[in-house]
Amino acid sequence: MVRSLDRGIKILEILSENAEMGITEMAEVLEVDKSTVSRLMETLRSHDMVQMNKRTKKYRLGLRLLNLGTAAERNLNIIEIARPVIRSVSDKLEQSVHLCAYNNMMAYVIDQTVYRVAFSVSATIGMIEPIHASSVGKCILAYRPEDMLDQILEGYDYVKYTEKTILDKEHLLQELRKIKEQGYSIDNEEVSVGVRCVAVPVFSYRNKVRYSIGISGPVGLMTDENVRLYVSQLRNAARKISKELGHQYS
Repeated sequence: MVRSLDRGIKILEILSENAEMGITEMAEVLEVDKSTVSRLMETLRSHDMVQMNKRTKKYRLGLRLLNLGTAAERNLNIIEIARPVIRSVSDKLEQSVHLCAYNNMMAYVIDQTVYRVAFSVSATIGMIEPIHASSVGKCILAYRPEDMLDQILEGYDYVKYTEKTILDKEHLLQELRKIKEQGYSIDNEEVSVGVRCVAVPVFSYRNKVRYSIGISGPVGLMTDENVRLYVSQLRNAARKISKELGHQYS
């Protein structure tokens, strides 16, 4: 029974990486006979964990997994998962680290670890970060689906905070493409004069980005060299949090 369960889980994992697979293909991957795979597929199909394409006679993941995935995501406590990770980064870098979440076209600071040093800049829990100017906001925005991005930016109010704030859709889209390509974002005095910030995305099990983690500091501290160090450490932290949220790295 335990072996059958193990094989059933492996089947779901394999199908998550392949659009469809037939009995013969699956048997070859699992290195078992076709009759065993057929029985397992029938059991999974009876629980709507897999579905059979009547035309190709191949199997794909079933709709019930969507429901289970949504329930799992709903039960995850992002703050509980992220807090020990960002605390570790904060202690290592001796800087305050904040966690932000995207909701209703805005980025909110939902948690932070404050490191009390002379050259640290801290956010405030509950604070709204502008998605077109802040590093944490732009970082999340960069990973929105294209249709959603168009919807968000249609009629968006580009509030000017400093002389460096991006104030139009064309330049913002260029910035977002750059962020997605390099995997991190920078707020170079775009929200506050004299303050530079860096942020990286946190991925969920659906490969979506609803969260980001960032560090802010005075421009004198946030040199290019320090930014590279912070990005490296934030990426490691984001990777740990993302894995806890179910994201699978290739």
